[in-house]
Amino acid sequence: MTKLNRLVRYITITLAILALAFSGALLIKDAGLGDFRTLTSSFISAISLLLAGVGYLIVQLIMRLRLSEFLKNVLLAMTFILWGIVQLMPQNALSARLGNLVVALYVLDAAWAILLITRPTNKSQVPMTLP
Repeated sequence: MTKLNRLVRYITITLAILALAFSGALLIKDAGLGDFRTLTSSFISAISLLLAGVGYLIVQLIMRLRLSEFLKNVLLAMTFILWGIVQLMPQNALSARLGNLVVALYVLDAAWAILLITRPTNKSQVPMTLP
């Protein structure tokens, strides 16, 4: 493993751990167990989403995926990032529309994943049949 690969690996692991830590802090704050007076739930949520999205995006750039999987995963990473941005915005018509876009993008990602998984990869493979 090259030094650059190792560095990128450590960066993505750090981002994932920080995202998990902020998610845990959000749950602790919601349970009333922590002293987070200076941090709003929206801010903690946004940081969690942004860290996870950026980390996932970096991972996509170093993995060797088929183009369709790469694009699907980049879409998912960007959706996390957009959701984080929406969490930081004041509640208004634009943030509501962007929130709806986030929902639509998650549904698109799920549908895309389903289509990738259920698509035959070669002529000898047949599509899944239900009873």
